[in-house]
Amino acid sequence: MRPPRLLVLGVAAALVLGGASVAAATFTNSATSGTMSVSSTTLAAPTAPHAAQTNCKANKPVTITVGWTATTSAFATGYTVERATTSGGPYTPIAMVAIGTTSYLDADPTLAYSTTYHYVVQATYHSWTATSTQTAVTTLSSRCA
Repeated sequence: MRPPRLLVLGVAAALVLGGASVAAATFTNSATSGTMSVSSTTLAAPTAPHAAQTNCKANKPVTITVGWTATTSAFATGYTVERATTSGGPYTPIAMVAIGTTSYLDADPTLAYSTTYHYVVQATYHSWTATSTQTAVTTLSSRCA
């Protein structure tokens, strides 16, 4: 069975136009009237990311709290938190959190003192992502100075 021509054209158009933002399209067909309707939306990135060293205790492991404002996309299914030691990445995914969550405690034992960490947060829906702007934090020294 061949796919409907409109669906093929819609997929082709999405591939051509899909470079900057992610869009979802729903095609419905009414068998009785033969009418077609199309709706679309864009996956919105989380906003206002921020990061801070949670607390500092001399010679204890470093922990960093990363927070953000939730995506406005009601269909998003979660968030991926990513970290880098270089501004602009490359980023490494460090956590996947539920959609109702707007913060993450990074307690990775490899976090170091006197180091700058850069974070981005991605809203996710299936294989689609929308990435926040970058935020950064520089951890204190091992003496908390």
